[in-house]
Amino acid sequence: MFELVTRLKAISDMTRLKMLKLIMEQEFSVCELARLLNISQPAVSQHLRRLKAVGLAKEDRRGQWIYYSTTKNAVENIVHDLQILCDCSLKSLPEFNDIIPLLENSSELQKDCLAPEKDKS
Repeated sequence: MFELVTRLKAISDMTRLKMLKLIMEQEFSVCELARLLNISQPAVSQHLRRLKAVGLAKEDRRGQWIYYSTTKNAVENIVHDLQILCDCSLKSLPEFNDIIPLLENSSELQKDCLAPEKDKS
């Protein structure tokens, strides 16, 4: 689930999401992406670094130029992981191990939430 979270965070930025869609359509250099998105080349490089770190962008060096692309498959992997998350039980996710016991006594949880908070002063 950690990998899914990091990939979702990477595409939660509108600029990175735009870059991702652009490089899905065709290869672009940093310079080209900077012009298309009207941002600096260093900013493009930082965004691409984030996309590369989570496997959503790849580079192809040709002489002094580096071209960036991705595959539809890389994005579909996110969809696949979200589908698995939807279909699996909480018990199969280690991240919920400390929450599951609390769910078993949900009537107490509801009572706690309905009761007025005591004055903490």
